[in-house]
Amino acid sequence: MQGKGITWQLPAIILAAVLLLMGVQVSPAHAKFNDTATGAMAVTAARIPAPVASTLTVTKSCDSFLWFGQAKISVGAFTAVAYANYHELKIIDPDGVVQFTGDMSKASGKSYSSGVQSVGNLSGTWTYQIRGYYKVPNSTNSWVGQPLTGTLNCP
Repeated sequence: MQGKGITWQLPAIILAAVLLLMGVQVSPAHAKFNDTATGAMAVTAARIPAPVASTLTVTKSCDSFLWFGQAKISVGAFTAVAYANYHELKIIDPDGVVQFTGDMSKASGKSYSSGVQSVGNLSGTWTYQIRGYYKVPNSTNSWVGQPLTGTLNCP
């Protein structure tokens, strides 16, 4: 009689152990946290500002003689724009066509002369833009800064 009791008790013990383990795995875990903290990481992106007008000298003129004329725009030495490693001068004619794009080193300026043309082609508002760029080294990527824009009105 003793042998029969063990045969049915052993499967019952194994079954109880399995059910107990299944019950532990199925029951959800409970936890409670009462602490708060704030992050102190501040992140910003650099913005390339427009050149400051008071830190550069732009001379501009419309020279004409009889039926011919020439627009001239020159930028003298200027203060480099923050975060920029390249500076550019762009000249746009009265028809909105870009006539000149020139690299300006940080230490010196750039000049543009339209060339001799008829006064009719010269007249109107010429626009110049001076802006800084950050050109990523060993890459074709660049960040473009805000332009300082000015005009030259030729009669």
